[in-house]
Amino acid sequence: MKILIFLLNVFVLTTASASDFPDIPFELKFFGINSDSGIHGPRYAQIVEELKDLGKTYENFAQVITYGKSVGGKPLTLIKISDKSSTRKIPAIYIGGSIHGDEYLNIEDRLPRWFLEQTASNGTISNYLKRGGVIYVAPILNPDGYDKRARANNKGIDLNRDYTVLMAQTVGFTQPETSTLIKFLKEDLENDKRKLEVAMDYHCCIGALLYPWSFTGPVLQETDMKRHTTIADIMQAALGRDMKHGQTPVILGYSAKGTSKDFYFEEFGARGFTYEGRRGQEDKFFDEHTVMWTNIIQSI
Repeated sequence: MKILIFLLNVFVLTTASASDFPDIPFELKFFGINSDSGIHGPRYAQIVEELKDLGKTYENFAQVITYGKSVGGKPLTLIKISDKSSTRKIPAIYIGGSIHGDEYLNIEDRLPRWFLEQTASNGTISNYLKRGGVIYVAPILNPDGYDKRARANNKGIDLNRDYTVLMAQTVGFTQPETSTLIKFLKEDLENDKRKLEVAMDYHCCIGALLYPWSFTGPVLQETDMKRHTTIADIMQAALGRDMKHGQTPVILGYSAKGTSKDFYFEEFGARGFTYEGRRGQEDKFFDEHTVMWTNIIQSI
């Protein structure tokens, strides 16, 4: 009987969504089997090598940057995509993935190659870069957790609670994975005298686009809400009207303090998002993600 109950619990955790169990604590809903995206990729080192290869192939547009080291000593690496011949400067975009190591979607690591392939055309991406735009992509923000298929980093810290958010009275950046990333972004944007317009981290597994605030209490001003819902409308048009959007307490039913999207909005004035992919299937929607990003970039 105990075995039967255990198997039933595993089945429920694996197949249920957050809304099915609104009264169950967050830890029970998401820290178990149901928190895993079900999508597996190559070792982190292979993803870094892929970025380096892109840097060589597209040397006029790509700069591969190691901005720090993880707790476990792995290089923290991102790619900066820009038209190096352009002297103009328009707002930048930041995309991150796998800040929770078990929530890899196989979208964020494919986007750099796709963006760079567009530079051979006269389309939206190419024109954005020619006008002086920049796209930062950090495919794996938590390489130790990613390689171990774990949510937290090697110190057991949830990195998406490690951002300083004054509105939440939360002081973060205690971990190298978060502190070195933000140090680099701040310095690079400052050196370029460039604004950050959109920041999105990829997560799993609710099927939604979340925007600030991540905790109960404050609400966005009408103008800021409109800025965010404009992107949400673009997301739904590309990925389906069944994809929800809203603030974390409304969509997920819990408060989270110290999240990246709140930080990017508060610190940079950027439109900050958490994209929650669909468990075990988001990688099949890569083309739809490229449509979404094309339309987001066209709107900037």
